[in-house]
Amino acid sequence: MKSIKGKLIAMYLGLVLVVMMVSGSFILLSFQNIEFQKAKDQMELYAEKISEQVVLSNDEASFQSGLMQFTRSSSTSNPIQGNILNLDGETIASTVSSRPPYPQYKNSVVLGAMAGEETFSRHADEDKDTGEKWLNFAMPVQINGDTKYIVYTRMNAESIFESINHTIRTITISVLIALLLTTVMGYVFSNTLTGPIVALTGKAKELAKGHLDQNVKVYSADEIGQLSETFNYMAGELNNTLGEIRNEKNKLEIILHNMTDGVLSFDKEGKILHSNTAAEEMLETDDLKDITFDGFVKKYNINAGIIIDIMQPDFSKTFSFWHGKKYINASFAPFYNENQLQGVVIVLQDNTELKKLDDMRKEFVANVSHELRTPLTTVKSYTETLIDGAVDDREIAMEFLDIINSEADRMSFLVRDLLQLSRFDNKQIDLHFSNISVNDFIRENVRQSKIHAENKKQTITCEFFHKDVFIYADKDRITQVINNIITNSIKYSPEGAEIKVFPHENQNYIMISVQDNGMGMSKEDLPRIFERFYRVDKARSRAMGGTGLGLAIAKEIMDIHGGKIAVESQLGVGTVMTLCFPKKPAVREI
Repeated sequence: MKSIKGKLIAMYLGLVLVVMMVSGSFILLSFQNIEFQKAKDQMELYAEKISEQVVLSNDEASFQSGLMQFTRSSSTSNPIQGNILNLDGETIASTVSSRPPYPQYKNSVVLGAMAGEETFSRHADEDKDTGEKWLNFAMPVQINGDTKYIVYTRMNAESIFESINHTIRTITISVLIALLLTTVMGYVFSNTLTGPIVALTGKAKELAKGHLDQNVKVYSADEIGQLSETFNYMAGELNNTLGEIRNEKNKLEIILHNMTDGVLSFDKEGKILHSNTAAEEMLETDDLKDITFDGFVKKYNINAGIIIDIMQPDFSKTFSFWHGKKYINASFAPFYNENQLQGVVIVLQDNTELKKLDDMRKEFVANVSHELRTPLTTVKSYTETLIDGAVDDREIAMEFLDIINSEADRMSFLVRDLLQLSRFDNKQIDLHFSNISVNDFIRENVRQSKIHAENKKQTITCEFFHKDVFIYADKDRITQVINNIITNSIKYSPEGAEIKVFPHENQNYIMISVQDNGMGMSKEDLPRIFERFYRVDKARSRAMGGTGLGLAIAKEIMDIHGGKIAVESQLGVGTVMTLCFPKKPAVREI
């Protein structure tokens, strides 16, 4: 029986049944004892009277007549038969018959009386002819101290047994009624106990399904009522706690998915638990739900020793790898619960730009070292030659000094450009803006460069706006830019080449373009020509002079003007470089 209600009813019924059976049995036995004792007293008194009035007052020959006379004079509520027996157990007088033959009796009470004891039997004898039940009593009659006769009496016990049976029926009916009432009362009583428990169980199941707005009605102030109140309090606290957890989870998910760093977490079985958008973008996949920790390690060729090291508490290790064009830094950190490994968190950082900057820094240091080493080596060797005696030959000495001077100028230009770039990087450049006529600006710079172009038998031409157009800029700085671009066109174009400088504009910019038909550049070189010390043809560029910093400086100058440099080039065809100045209202200087 699994139901508490059934158990309570069964226990209640069992208790009542036991009580009723015990009390009924006690009542029945007590009633039987009383009835039998009453019957015994009546028969004993009847037998004593027969002994006194018949046996002791008459001789044996007149026992029958004396017994009949006694019967007529005596009265009793129950019909009692009297018999006088001799010591052989033969009936010599009886109230049952007035003359012989008399009924003969041979039973336990007679035998007991023959042994000299009064005997009463609770066991009723059943008459074979009538079916009536009789109770028996016998007592010895002593004369001069010796037993001479036996007085044997019988009482009809039908009324007694009918009364006992009626009592049994009454007790049985009472027990059944009590059990019925007990069942009803047990059901009501068990409902008062199990009803709130059933309600609590149902609400607990709903609570387990996530329905946290569960409240149990409180019907009483007893222990069940206190349990219901405690459940309601627990449900409320659980709802508040889960609400706080959901809020924290939402905050954490928002933080994770808005982080610029990628985050992956795996459980101790290697299955993925969490991933964010940044991780999907870095690893160039739309779905990471099927990736495992072992698969991640193998796919990106990560040192397998990390897996062993992760098993150590307080472990953290970083591993970098290339994924396509991205240089990704992966930091591994295990997490534990009570010293048991629960999984590992991997934080991914896209260090592509840092890697490029680091490579550029290394290349920059190498380029500066190379650019300084060459003139220093030249100065050193020529100086040693002069010291060794060449200084006495004036012609050779002047030639060497001229070379030394040229290399010193080259180093000076390099240092100057480096200092200028450093000032750009540290925002230490002072600009003096003014309105500059584009036509006049082009005319002046082309005139200054014509001599260099003519030395290489090149033609340099220019075009102008049909009206006055102004740009707002620092004239010295943008003159440095345009001169660098025109000089590069002259330097990297062959003899007889044509160089053209012309202005134009669109909705946002006023532009000045320098076009040549020189050596040009490949598409692979175009994205890097503004890097410091980058040369398309290193050997040829260095031979032609220059520090490799001119375009880098030009770009910095255009950037601080809010403009840009655009380049179009085709290898072996030529190059067009365009300076773009943002349109601003002309400001007239006072």
